[in-house]
Amino acid sequence: MKLLIYGAGTIGTAYGWLVSCNNEVDFYGKSDTEKEITISYKDLRKRSTVYQTMKFERRIITHIEDHYDAIIVAVNRFQLCSVLPHLKELKNKTKYFVFMQNNWNLKNEIAPYLSQDDYLIAFPSSIGGGRDEKGLHIIIFDEATRLGGSSIYLPHFSSLLQNSSINITVDKNIFEWLRVHYLQQAITAGVIAEYGSFENVITNLNAIKKMVLAFREGIQVCRLLGVRTYRIFPAYLFNLPVFLIARILQKMFSEQNTLDMIINHMKKGYSEWVVGYREVLNAGRSLGLPMSVWGSYEKYIDLT
Repeated sequence: MKLLIYGAGTIGTAYGWLVSCNNEVDFYGKSDTEKEITISYKDLRKRSTVYQTMKFERRIITHIEDHYDAIIVAVNRFQLCSVLPHLKELKNKTKYFVFMQNNWNLKNEIAPYLSQDDYLIAFPSSIGGGRDEKGLHIIIFDEATRLGGSSIYLPHFSSLLQNSSINITVDKNIFEWLRVHYLQQAITAGVIAEYGSFENVITNLNAIKKMVLAFREGIQVCRLLGVRTYRIFPAYLFNLPVFLIARILQKMFSEQNTLDMIINHMKKGYSEWVVGYREVLNAGRSLGLPMSVWGSYEKYIDLT
């Protein structure tokens, strides 16, 4: 199959690399985008415990002329609005689009440009990490990429990923799931802004307790927006006592793969987390919620 990765960042490059074993893959990017990139990866699907390094040659195009079976949109959160008009123009260049994003309001943002049958969602749960001047630093998790949407091409893309040894799961309520999942990244921006680093956070149980209280406010925002949080992990976990949740999160955050993923993502992705923090805060306030704990991080965010 012929695929176009629209965006040559961490997620786009990582998935492009993984599916290139069975497909022809182009990357749409700027003229100065590096063609050869170093990928340092740990593959948990193979129970790897150490990182391996390889060179990956990307075919970078700056003008889209060919027709593609699918265009995978992997730009970051705050780039989406600016590229959607271009994607609308590309409808005759592809059978369907695939949006790989962590996004608070994805369905509503896409709606003015594409019909629900034009695209599907593929949340990149299988990849975590980031990039720096040396290249990509990623972990390939033994966790399924979460697919959803109403496109008739959902089975087609499912097979494409599975043929590249990427596990998938289909979620009929993926837009609700996305809102809850978005809270995790968004609130982490605030916590890190206050305590200086993620390493400082995981050793400070009081910092994590405060994070739990803020997350509960985020869950309330989701509920007022119609999200059935009682059925979505980890929202229902937050019904437990604060101390217990904090201990669970501290243990999870201290796990080396989780720590690596977050630290590597922060090298280039922290500004995207900050956008998410403000989105949730503004959504809560517009709904009449005080957002007292969530909002307490704002003064620290403003200093970053």
